Amino acid sequence: AAVEPVAAQAEPEPRLEPGPRTIPVVESAALPKDEQPEDLQPIDPEPGPDVVSRPDPEPPGQPEPPARSERDAPEPEPEPRRTPQAAQDALPVASTDWPAPKEGELEKLKKPRRYNNWPAGAILTLTVKEMGLYNAPVMRTDSQQALDNGIVHVPETSLPWDRTPQTNVYLAGHRLGWPGTGSRLIFYNLNRLEDGDEVLLKDRRGKRYKYRVSEKFVVGPNDSWVMGQVRNRDMVTLQTCTGPNFEKRLVVRADRV
Repeated sequence: AAVEPVAAQAEPEPRLEPGPRTIPVVESAALPKDEQPEDLQPIDPEPGPDVVSRPDPEPPGQPEPPARSERDAPEPEPEPRRTPQAAQDALPVASTDWPAPKEGELEKLKKPRRYNNWPAGAILTLTVKEMGLYNAPVMRTDSQQALDNGIVHVPETSLPWDRTPQTNVYLAGHRLGWPGTGSRLIFYNLNRLEDGDEVLLKDRRGKRYKYRVSEKFVVGPNDSWVMGQVRNRDMVTLQTCTGPNFEKRLVVRADRV
């Protein structure tokens, strides 16, 4: 069923102050075996509302292009992006005091979660069958308000249609998320992805970009190098917080096929 937007009154969590960050191109990323993520264990549940969407103010941008078939759609024009010097120095963050999912919410995670509309400011949709996510909107900003509503694209990172030797489309979502919004549990099952699982992005013109999971590892909250490109790799990166204390970041990379 479509997710109906309602207003939420909770105030967003504080963000880190902006600071300089460079995004290097590296040869490869090591996979520390002793830091592989563990499944998030449910803790004492607290009541919370069903997942809904909290409105996000429309950011400035270009008007939405008319819908076309995948075969006829030309490559989209790149969206304006901030320079690395305008970005914050740490990875997107999460609150540590949100309630754990109640039993009913965990049961809902076993069923498909489908989104049927494009909210203002969405640039892509994300589909990951193994996580039960279908056409989840991806906002073209990493503002805290957008992150508290769902999935965000870090603006200074790649987009799928970039014509560069390598790309890294960097997306982030909450493990728990703000109760009563579209961010609630949106990447709760990210740790369950395995090599070969499909990650599908779709742009506003309907063009699809298919990837296969190839890496899964954990980094610290200040390891912003993970947003950088890797030489000769065309990939998407999904990031959320680890459980149960949310001190580190779980990173899943998928390569274009």
